[in-house]
Amino acid sequence: MNKKPHIVTIFGGTGDLTYRKLLPAFYNLMETNHLPDDFHIVIIGRQDLTTESYRELAKNWIHEHSRYKVHDEKLEEFLNYVTYFEMIFTEEEGYHRLKEYYQSLSPNACHLYYFAVAPAFFEAIAINLGKADLASNSKVIIEKPFGNDLESAGQINKTLTSIFSETSIYRIDHYVAKEMVQNIFTIRFANTLFTNIWNSDNIKSIQISANELVGVENRGNYYDHTGALKDMFQNHLLQILSIVTMDKPTDFEAESIHEKQEEILENLYIESINDDVVLGQYTSDGNSKSYRDEERVYASSTTETFVALKLGLHHPHWENTPIYVRTGKRMHKRATEVVIEFKALNNEKPNVLIIKIQPDEGVYLRFNIKKPGQGNDVQTVFMDFCQSCNYENRVNTPEAYERLLNAALDGDRTLFASYKQVELSWMFVEDIVNQVNHQDIQFYEAFTSGPHKAHELLKRDGNHWIEEEVYGENYISSIE
Repeated sequence: MNKKPHIVTIFGGTGDLTYRKLLPAFYNLMETNHLPDDFHIVIIGRQDLTTESYRELAKNWIHEHSRYKVHDEKLEEFLNYVTYFEMIFTEEEGYHRLKEYYQSLSPNACHLYYFAVAPAFFEAIAINLGKADLASNSKVIIEKPFGNDLESAGQINKTLTSIFSETSIYRIDHYVAKEMVQNIFTIRFANTLFTNIWNSDNIKSIQISANELVGVENRGNYYDHTGALKDMFQNHLLQILSIVTMDKPTDFEAESIHEKQEEILENLYIESINDDVVLGQYTSDGNSKSYRDEERVYASSTTETFVALKLGLHHPHWENTPIYVRTGKRMHKRATEVVIEFKALNNEKPNVLIIKIQPDEGVYLRFNIKKPGQGNDVQTVFMDFCQSCNYENRVNTPEAYERLLNAALDGDRTLFASYKQVELSWMFVEDIVNQVNHQDIQFYEAFTSGPHKAHELLKRDGNHWIEEEVYGENYISSIE
């Protein structure tokens, strides 16, 4: 590759994110020949490890999580890029040693710092990099959440931009890099079939769902102070919503895309907090734990594990089009998808477009045709494209982190959030959090479709959550 020489430094290099996502993603980039010829990964950790012992730890994770079949020879080639540097990243002393270490690896390399740590540590790492004169000729990736609220997000941003330029800061939201989220741009802007009808004149409602089967698992302490609004809606779902509803940018460079997304977030509204926001919390189905019985969760917690909202947009293309968003844990199925319900003609069943993001990846279109025979009766049929059904497609589709890391190495900020997006998202969510009544939490049994009130939210407008089973069991089993 002709990429510039790079040293990637991962702070938090002994955590799950590094093992499960980052190292496998870099391995995949090597497999596809997307790494620079002069390339190093420096793992920062406080554990008493050597480079050799760290590489041994990393092997099983890469075997398990790479999208390729890992061969020992290739794995050894990749691990030669990886070195371990022991230091306490909150203490300045280690950064001066780190600077000397960089000189021994590649003195003229560009630096990419990955903060795979809690937001509370972002500022300390950035300040110490600045003190050690390690911030120039560099980029920094920070993981969501970008702060815990609007105030902390602002403080983190103020510190980071005093050390790094805004164009050097990459705020990562892996949902944006998912194959079918990126495909929304193509579906919308490369098909006359949809481009000219993507507006309130033709669309009855938009639905965005991110449902999970799992509960909070071992994240009880974090989740009980966060909840579904901050954990999923504030970042992932608002990002998807802005991509679904934004106007076509003048070009597909980062600044143009961000400008159109920001325009959506600035004009998003909720008509009534009391009527248009539903908070839920899962209970036991008899075989699983209720949320309040999960480890490190308060016994009387009112933290929401589910949220459903009816939103609106003050926008020429979207006036009077309801946007329904929901996300929940311990739901009836795992599915993240965008549903576009078109307005019905002649009292026929409405056309529906479903963009399936995960775990299935694909596009489903429901439409009407005449039934075979002498009469003029109408029947509903569907067409579907399953991106993930074909093995070759699955192997050739980059993972989200793989795509994001490659973009960061190339200096492409298109897949990353601007600070204004972060700020607008926090402002919108904090307004909800400050007004909503958490004592009005709606309980729902685990592995069901959420609180009854979340269905009433749509029913009062004559709508319902649309969930089409696109791929039947026989079809699935035939391609495995």
